[in-house]
Amino acid sequence: MHPLSHVTLAALLVLSAIIIYPQQLAYPPIGTSPTSVSSPGTNALVLALPAERSVALYEVGTGSLWRIGLGFQAEGVVASGDRSIAYSRIQQKAAVIDLRSRTALKELEMRVEAAWPYNQGFVVHDGTRLIVLGPENEIVRSVRIGYAGSPWSGSAFGNSFWFVGEDLTTLYVLNIVSGEVKQVYKHNDKITSVLALSENRVAISSKGYIGIIGADGSRKDLKLPYSVSELTRLFPAKAGRMVFVDEIHKVVGIIGEDLVEYRVVEELAGLITSPAPSKLYVIDPSASKLYLFDLTFEPEIREVRFSVTSKSTVRVEAAVVDADRDVESGYPHVVVDDGKGSRIVVPMRAVSGDRYSADVDLSSFNGKLSLRVVVRDEEGHIVESKAYEVTVDEGEIRTATALTVTATANTSPTQGAAGVQQFLLLSVELLFFLILMGALVLFALRARRTGRGRSRRRKP
Repeated sequence: MHPLSHVTLAALLVLSAIIIYPQQLAYPPIGTSPTSVSSPGTNALVLALPAERSVALYEVGTGSLWRIGLGFQAEGVVASGDRSIAYSRIQQKAAVIDLRSRTALKELEMRVEAAWPYNQGFVVHDGTRLIVLGPENEIVRSVRIGYAGSPWSGSAFGNSFWFVGEDLTTLYVLNIVSGEVKQVYKHNDKITSVLALSENRVAISSKGYIGIIGADGSRKDLKLPYSVSELTRLFPAKAGRMVFVDEIHKVVGIIGEDLVEYRVVEELAGLITSPAPSKLYVIDPSASKLYLFDLTFEPEIREVRFSVTSKSTVRVEAAVVDADRDVESGYPHVVVDDGKGSRIVVPMRAVSGDRYSADVDLSSFNGKLSLRVVVRDEEGHIVESKAYEVTVDEGEIRTATALTVTATANTSPTQGAAGVQQFLLLSVELLFFLILMGALVLFALRARRTGRGRSRRRKP
């Protein structure tokens, strides 16, 4: 064995961080209140402005806004890719809008009670029928059937459109291609929200309940942190999970078969839309405020092991947990830096489960080197271990320092504030505990002294 062979083990205490503290953004420069909002992507909002007889497209990042005039007062709007449908229940009119050219492509004389996007167009309900609008804005399917009467009672994925029937408890699925409607499941209470997870699975919510229903009628109940209200809405999240918004209890959270996280938030009044999995826009017209909720997880580096396996090789092993399953290609990797501008990146190979390994050859280096494990996900979260230091002389490892520091993550200011808040809460709890223990000790000492005094008085 090489004389410098050793193993350094670092237990990294960086836990998954989920951001449920909203970021306030610039409010759209509009003079009237929107009645509906939808998002075709992470940096855009489509707003229905009935008082202006228009729809507005707002770019969140730049603050740019374009108005698209309509021949009616649209109260509702839904975006799907590069298109949007705006509609008026009262005037029984609708318009399909091209968001790229920012023009109305086609106006329709039709009653629209609710509309939902699917991958090639829109599904609408006119009060008696489900109508499928295709890629050319044509009616490709019409099925006479009732629905629950709420835009939250339907959701599409692929060629499946899931919806709740008129009795508010029965779940159906429409095959968009064939037009076949199938009854899948009957709940024991009113279903208040539906979210399609795939063509064969759907999530539902009702008072005190969130669960997953299969196309075969199977049911998977999810463990709730509290009894959710009947006004709990579901939105898509990463890794097959769901974002839930409880409008009565003012709670925003994320839930799946493997975890649940939630926070009570005050900034929950107004219109809600999801631009991407695990993200929400909340627009409050009464206060002229716009918020972004980012409920994505950072990757975790839970354990790192560095082993000198030969005179010029260090084996790096790491346990990396990717809760959102969105780590970028090429990560995790090991970064070797000589501090003089020369560095190499060594990809780590998957060994099993969440464990990765890499053999790092240092034979081409001379001098003091630092090695660290780096992980980056699609959201731009970067987590890295602290430096492990070695000294190489003529391609041979001479000294290596033990790693005694934990990994660090590049966190946003909102996460830092959350960490401070958690620290303060823990400090208060610890102070209360110490005061309580001190009081108990004083009480015990006083009781003991009182007992001794009584014993002395009994003596003749």
